[in-house]
Amino acid sequence: MTETAFGALLIILAGAAARRAGVLRREDGPLMVRVVINLALPPLIFLILVRAELHASLLLVPVAGFAIHGILLGLVWLSVRVWGMERPRAGAMIVATAIGNTGFFGLPLIAASGSGFSLPAAVMYDSLCTGVLTWTSTVAISEAYGRVPTGPRPSLWQGLMAFVRLPPNWALAAGLAVNAAGLDMPALVERPFEILGAATLPLTMLYAGLMIEFRGLRRLWGEVTYVVVVRLGVATLIGVAVAGALRFSDDVFNTVVIMAAMPTAMMSLVIGARSGLRSDVLAGAVVVTTLLSTLTLPAWRALLL
Repeated sequence: MTETAFGALLIILAGAAARRAGVLRREDGPLMVRVVINLALPPLIFLILVRAELHASLLLVPVAGFAIHGILLGLVWLSVRVWGMERPRAGAMIVATAIGNTGFFGLPLIAASGSGFSLPAAVMYDSLCTGVLTWTSTVAISEAYGRVPTGPRPSLWQGLMAFVRLPPNWALAAGLAVNAAGLDMPALVERPFEILGAATLPLTMLYAGLMIEFRGLRRLWGEVTYVVVVRLGVATLIGVAVAGALRFSDDVFNTVVIMAAMPTAMMSLVIGARSGLRSDVLAGAVVVTTLLSTLTLPAWRALLL
């Protein structure tokens, strides 16, 4: 994982350099996201599940994710209450801390890191936990703490329907079906899927570099430092405790812990800012935790796993 995380950091910096040089623009970011969601990530998820040896214990992996999320919610809610923050800032802190970037960052990073992890467990954690929480918990918290923006606000039902329509979830269902049927993938189909899936990590890291913005971080050092400590540190230890309580072992244990240690989810910025949360806090959390996670993830891997 150390080599993969370092490579991810270099790609992030390359994306930032490309923007500074005018090779890429921030306006190119949404296109890159659409390519990942619709063309790169679905083949990666599909092949992982088709090739996996699935067992019933994997159904507990999303349970672990929900437990980690619930503990983090309680911790950060209490912290912002003691801090006495106004609601848009408090909501941004909760949203930035409670859910990690397990899809755009975690899944491709684990897929590229080789042995020691369970790719099916990573898919289950992201699709059946983080994906659900993104369109339920994140939306609900953002709506409860945000100011009323211009234009209609999305309902929870609309958010859930958006989640169901995402191509990675179709890939999840298709991969499970093919695996259960015991079908073999023809090489003419499998190889293009491998090539597309391999594009997920570099495209995502280039996007992260493209969106990096350091201006204004100095006045947010308190909030961002808190998110870094909890998101990249405390959440990892909670992951260890929950994975141990559920008696996970070996690759599944490693995967749950590392997924718990992921940086702030990028979708938290999109949803939170749309609902009126403090976008500067959310953006700062995404930038700093994403950069630092390329150092903390290998450290946790070496220390705990």
